Amino acid sequence: MGSYRFPFDARHFVALVALAWLASFAHEFSHHASGALICGQVGRMSLSLFANDADCGTRWPWTTAVGPALSYLLMWIGMGWVIAAMRNGRDPWWGFALVIANKPFLRLFTAAMGGGDEGVLWDLVSPDAGRWIATATVIALSLPPCIVCWRALAPRHRGRVFAGAFLLPMLPVLPVPFVDRALYGDWIAGTQSLPAFFGVPWSVWAVEAGVAALLVLACGWAARRSRATAALAATR
Repeated sequence: MGSYRFPFDARHFVALVALAWLASFAHEFSHHASGALICGQVGRMSLSLFANDADCGTRWPWTTAVGPALSYLLMWIGMGWVIAAMRNGRDPWWGFALVIANKPFLRLFTAAMGGGDEGVLWDLVSPDAGRWIATATVIALSLPPCIVCWRALAPRHRGRVFAGAFLLPMLPVLPVPFVDRALYGDWIAGTQSLPAFFGVPWSVWAVEAGVAALLVLACGWAARRSRATAALAATR
């Protein structure tokens, strides 16, 4: 029976949102970097969009597959982290965070609606059943990490804690694709030139650096609070 009480204070929430943002960037950057490797030319990328070089041709499905492969790998690393931490009496927060940040429920919703990388790839194999095969694929790959996180939680309020932990940090990230398209749509389409490094505008690199700094600060604040709480408990 699980015993972990997931922290819902502001510091941990900010850390989760920042990690979810960076996980999204890592997902898209894996598309982008693999496109440069597989296609032989660097394409273009923004906060949440990417475009392969025009000469990539029929090799593009491989670059599409890399993104979800990274997301599921991180989910499973998080699952292993939770299992190991619970067995050894350590804090499993980072394991939970890796699973949450890679958005298992959002990936499932997108696939069920006929979109997402999984849907694009399975439509190439079976246009008639691609949506359902993609949905089954997402369930098969994301359900085990979710089950491990569920079982690790303390039974009291488990349902509400699980739903809050997995869904609330996604809310600040949801508008990003719409804002991204408004700001960088012309860049992705190739009709606008921007100062960039490795096909990524410097402004995007600055945003990601700021989010990474926010993650470090939030984790530092949370760690100091945990130590202070433990010290106070020890004096009682």
